[in-house]
Amino acid sequence: MDEKRIHIVAFNIPFPPNYGGVIDIFYKLETLSANGVKIILHAFGYGRKPAPELEKYCEKVYYYPRKTGILSQLSTLPYIVYSRRNRQLLAGLLKDKAPVLFEGLHCCYYLNHPLLKDRLKMVRAHNIEAVYYRGLAQNAASPFLQLYFRWEAWKLKRYEQILSHADYILTLSTVDKKYFEHRFGREKTVYVPLFFHHPSTQTDIHTEIKPFVLYHGDLSTPENHQAATFLMDAVASKDKAIPWIFAGLNPRKELLQLAEKRENVVVLANVEEEQMSQLIREASVHILFTNQVSGVKVKLLHALANGQHCLANQEMVEGSELETLCRIIPGCPEEIVKTIRECLHNPIPAIEKIRRKTVFRQIYDNGANALKIESFL
Repeated sequence: MDEKRIHIVAFNIPFPPNYGGVIDIFYKLETLSANGVKIILHAFGYGRKPAPELEKYCEKVYYYPRKTGILSQLSTLPYIVYSRRNRQLLAGLLKDKAPVLFEGLHCCYYLNHPLLKDRLKMVRAHNIEAVYYRGLAQNAASPFLQLYFRWEAWKLKRYEQILSHADYILTLSTVDKKYFEHRFGREKTVYVPLFFHHPSTQTDIHTEIKPFVLYHGDLSTPENHQAATFLMDAVASKDKAIPWIFAGLNPRKELLQLAEKRENVVVLANVEEEQMSQLIREASVHILFTNQVSGVKVKLLHALANGQHCLANQEMVEGSELETLCRIIPGCPEEIVKTIRECLHNPIPAIEKIRRKTVFRQIYDNGANALKIESFL
């Protein structure tokens, strides 16, 4: 059998795997490597340091700085794309003829380059980026940010046509699959569910639960900040007897100040992975809430794989094929509180654990999903 090799261009350094996009990249690297695929990783640094741990899974690892600043922002190309141009990256891709996987529209600056014309090229669609940025504009706190995100959304929508140069578009969700099929054709659109760390054949539900509600995620993003603010201000305030924990990266000052006014609310900032895993296992209720449909959320998978009751709104589960494993909640605070009360002191039944195991084996199996990518190499 011929040795399989692939170049992967990552929008950020995928270690540590502690937020959505890099989690998908890291566990994809881990799984492909375990299957014997030789990986040449090209990663743009964005607030992260080079990670020697990646050398365990990759034959070579190259790091590139982003070209941030006003000149990149003034380009007619999207900022997330234009700031990730680097001639050394192109030179690295041309050292052999192995297929290339571009992680996100972010990394597609060289997707249509003439020197890569005859190469097999795949793009991992982490989101419908134009839609995601329109959502960021709606959730932005200031008029300036609203204008900036709308401008970027327009540029991303226009730039999206570059995906016609990809041989395959690998989507995270069924919603994204339908969108890209409509735009670029069914033959090149492939549904490859999100890669993440979980015991896919034995979903682990902790039995020693504690009566508190958990909301977790990157608390610095506009989407999560707005969701956490709503839950803290409009839902947690309805019943002071229900303890809440908000845990995640870089909570904003406004959220911390709001938490100080709520005696039943605690915010845990930048918790270590082990502590976060413990919180996920121990919480009797998980709240998964968002105002925009944007790919598949890793926190939804983590909660279902390792947690108890998962209360989610429709936007959170859209396209994930996990709707039947969650209790779908409306946006009404009173109804959310009512559902929390029903779940707080009642562990999920054994039959629910079995259902979750079955769904994860069928859909979110890293090994099976890696084989979909390997079939193109």
